[in-house]
Amino acid sequence: MKIKRSAFALAAFVFAISSPARAQAPKATDYPAPKPAFPGQTGAPAPKKASVVVVEPIIQRLSSPWSFAFLPDGKMLITEFRGSMRTATKDGVYSAPIDGVPGVKVVAAQGLHDVALDPNFAKNRLIYFSYFAPPPGEDPAVWPNVFFYGNVTDKPLAERRTQNIGSERVARARLSEDDKRLENVQVLLDGVERRLVFAPDGTLFISGADRFRFYDSGLGGPNSEVTDPDILRNFTGRVARINSDGSIPKDNPFLGEATVLPE
Repeated sequence: MKIKRSAFALAAFVFAISSPARAQAPKATDYPAPKPAFPGQTGAPAPKKASVVVVEPIIQRLSSPWSFAFLPDGKMLITEFRGSMRTATKDGVYSAPIDGVPGVKVVAAQGLHDVALDPNFAKNRLIYFSYFAPPPGEDPAVWPNVFFYGNVTDKPLAERRTQNIGSERVARARLSEDDKRLENVQVLLDGVERRLVFAPDGTLFISGADRFRFYDSGLGGPNSEVTDPDILRNFTGRVARINSDGSIPKDNPFLGEATVLPE
């Protein structure tokens, strides 16, 4: 009996030392800091003198305001997280919700987000906004967080990819002359729905949220184990670049790579 146990222990020891140790998944801190694209891009020096900032509340009854843009007449065009868009003056007078805003699904961090004016807004009155759209056949509503996290993360990747819980979306529309409604709403892009910034050349940059449900990983964070460059470019932390009409600029950097989305 002792001989059998000794033989088993010896075999287990040989297997343990001959089997490669499971490598610990790399963390973000394992990689070198990115190099700046031009001098002064990163590592800005600390200010020599602290700035004095005075906070003055203007409007105190909005429902989770997320972003705003100044209109040419000085009014603010404001988005509210739960799906409303309004105008407001610097005196604190704000309008009723603007008509024509597409239906928004509010769940976890998803909702109505950024708004930006077209560079030629004074002439065309076009605005751009980002939001989370409900799937076809589902009414706009506010959902508990579990429907975006708990009911999704416990499922296999293949099943998560077939779940249609909604779509991150960017759209543009014309703001009516009286600022009361959106006209000619046009969806430009699916898959991103956070910040919108126009570049000097007129193209539109859109930052993307963490679309964890489409790749096999945890919920992300500073020590995320996602190292596949295609996943990083397509799903988590991506930045899309499109023309103002939704078309793809011909000089986008990854057009020649089949595994990376063109935008």
